[in-house]
Amino acid sequence: MTARGIGLGLLLGLIISLLTYFNDWVIGQTQMIGNQLPISVFGGAVFLLLVINPLLQRVGKGLALKASEVAMIVAIGLAACGWPGSNFYRGFATTTALPSHWLKTKTNWQANEVMSYVPGASARLGQGHVQDPHGLAERVHAAAEAREPSPARQIWVSLDGEGQRLFTQVAEQQSVDLSQVPGLVSALNTALEKPSFYAPSAFGQVRIPDRIRPLLDQSNLPPYQIVARNRYLLVAAFPEHILPPPPGNGALLAGGRADPVAVDTLMQGRSSHDQLTLWQLPWSTWWPTIRLWGLLALVLGVCALCLAVIVHPQWSKRELLPYPIVRFVDELVERRRGAMLPDVARNRLFWTGFGVLACWHTINGLHAWYPEIPEIPFKYDLGALSTLFPNAARVSGNYGWLAPTIYMSVIAFSYFLSTSVSFSLGASHLLFFVLGSALLVNGIQLEWEWTGGSAMLRTGAYLGFAGIIAYTGRRYYLSVITSALGRPRTRETPAYATWAMRALLVLVVLATIILHSSGLGWAFSAVFVFVVLLTFVVITRIVTETGAFFIQAGWVPAGVVLAALGFDAVGPTAFILLALASVLIITDPRELLMPFLANALKVTDRPGGGSPAKTAPWLLVMMVVGFAVAGAVTLYLQYNHSANPVGNTHATHTLPMQAFDAFARHAAESAAQGTLASATAASGWAKLALIGPKSDALLWLGIGLMLAVGAALARLRLPWWPLHPVAFLVWDTFPIIMFGPSFLLGWMVKGAVVQVGGARGYHAVKPLMIGIIAGELLSGLAWMAVGALYFFITGKTPTTYWIFPP
Repeated sequence: MTARGIGLGLLLGLIISLLTYFNDWVIGQTQMIGNQLPISVFGGAVFLLLVINPLLQRVGKGLALKASEVAMIVAIGLAACGWPGSNFYRGFATTTALPSHWLKTKTNWQANEVMSYVPGASARLGQGHVQDPHGLAERVHAAAEAREPSPARQIWVSLDGEGQRLFTQVAEQQSVDLSQVPGLVSALNTALEKPSFYAPSAFGQVRIPDRIRPLLDQSNLPPYQIVARNRYLLVAAFPEHILPPPPGNGALLAGGRADPVAVDTLMQGRSSHDQLTLWQLPWSTWWPTIRLWGLLALVLGVCALCLAVIVHPQWSKRELLPYPIVRFVDELVERRRGAMLPDVARNRLFWTGFGVLACWHTINGLHAWYPEIPEIPFKYDLGALSTLFPNAARVSGNYGWLAPTIYMSVIAFSYFLSTSVSFSLGASHLLFFVLGSALLVNGIQLEWEWTGGSAMLRTGAYLGFAGIIAYTGRRYYLSVITSALGRPRTRETPAYATWAMRALLVLVVLATIILHSSGLGWAFSAVFVFVVLLTFVVITRIVTETGAFFIQAGWVPAGVVLAALGFDAVGPTAFILLALASVLIITDPRELLMPFLANALKVTDRPGGGSPAKTAPWLLVMMVVGFAVAGAVTLYLQYNHSANPVGNTHATHTLPMQAFDAFARHAAESAAQGTLASATAASGWAKLALIGPKSDALLWLGIGLMLAVGAALARLRLPWWPLHPVAFLVWDTFPIIMFGPSFLLGWMVKGAVVQVGGARGYHAVKPLMIGIIAGELLSGLAWMAVGALYFFITGKTPTTYWIFPP
């Protein structure tokens, strides 16, 4: 560990933090991070070893970077990769700001008054906030003819003609019909919008809440404050009929209002002649949201570092996981003393693989810019197979196999994996085709929603695999926990693991407190943090054990809680907060921080490198600095270039809608069943009476758990068993749909080489595979540079050429 290695690593991390959003979503080039094999880090390492180091060696024999220094540069660079791309900042601003934009056109959101259930957002009434609509109608109607001013009469005079007719009709009935409740709520909301609703004589006997007293004497209130004032007056006058707005703040930007500066500018951007400076951004408007979600993400990120430090001795020293991504770096950095190039680069097969991939991507990149240049195809049309397998062609993910794209890096990585792992990754979605076809024949379809069969199968598999991880290292983990609580530490337990566990316990409590401040209950906050950390560990285990460098879970904590308890027991406000937290923190873990950190600790744990105790502080520094830098740069670029300059519809359309679409669907079902009011009012132990698990979802979860555990047990008991549990962790997810054919090809290539050449043949072909990966990574880096250069020279958006799936 040298100052030069640390300094260059911090520089690389800052470059990644500064340029990722610009590269990915302003000029639309192949992503700088994109997955657990970030081109910006590993492509940079290839460039360093093949270009910069030989030049340094020519200048002076002692100037070339050592293997340990390159490892430190890679490690610190990886620590910066958890924030600026898809993991957090791609969707942070749009998910919290744009729901107010889409509310204008989403009629189901408007009908269910979705914003009224979000803490700190709209003060309008939702159906769940009116606890006794019939009793309220009777009181309002009874006051219609009264001469004395009262809150009930004030409601009556504020209603329009249709509202008064509906209140009269309901009051004269024995009970309210469920179909009448939406009309009553709508009429009340119309009344709440009127500035004249508040009359001192009408509310003279009502105890006015302190929070709205400053609003009573103001005549020019904005509409949202008028509604808030009148809502709290209504609650104070009729506490048994009307619930107050949910407590909390910061969940949505500007309380979910379509702020013309903070929201509209984010969608539209600014002209090139009227750019905002960093200091002109609406930071005061953003601060409550940054304080909530940004602080939660950062604390969970530090939790990920603690977890990576804790599991490192067990996974790398005891279980001897292969860490395939680190293995690629190890093969590449080895260099004899005085040599200009790495040892592997002295082999002709390395340059053959490197040259073929570099030429391939050069030709195809030129084709993207100039279509008249012929293309060397990566994608192949196998659509004819749909006639042979008509049911499989109806299963989700068929596009990855009926029109497969071949990724040479995936084939090369498969060469370094165990046979069972590469086969399992390649066959994973083929197994899903079999399952999906069998279900379709019987009239069952696996739905792709949070509690759908596909998501629940993977949820169960994750829970099962987490149990396997815990059981395998049970003695070590128990030792770490007990030593963190004050018991004597065993010789096998490093002191840094004990301190990491103590920090983790504190950080888990802190994360729970932060999430609770949004308005979410303590129990749900703790459950969310636990499920997120479990996901961190399992995905990190997948990456370090299998080398699958593009991973998406395809399930979220909100779906698990909903399946286990049902919407009514969760409650509308708790559900929307869980849904927002799920979308912001864990919905797209393709660039999850913990696997980066686990690989960073492993790559530096080498002779001349740093132990986890020495490396972790520098990773923490890079994480914190990178978080701040990436956040400021992302918001700056989004406000000046818009949040969607090159078709980033996932961030501007999908992510802002996910939580509210799910909420509107479940709230409508609850309202139709007449349980929404009780679900909204219930708290504490009262929620237990409303528990209604989704039996079908839990059935799929149980099947997924049994498949993962069963595959793990079979691997232990049956030497011939071909499947690794990872097959059931990744099936029916976008990464494996895209990479599956390449993993299968890689498995075939490795099998053929070993069959023909044995162990000697296997080792002889390794340089070819390393050259293929190096050539693909460096090609990606080169086309990024071309795109940036074109943009700065012309001011125009360059043509996009993707190396890996976006």
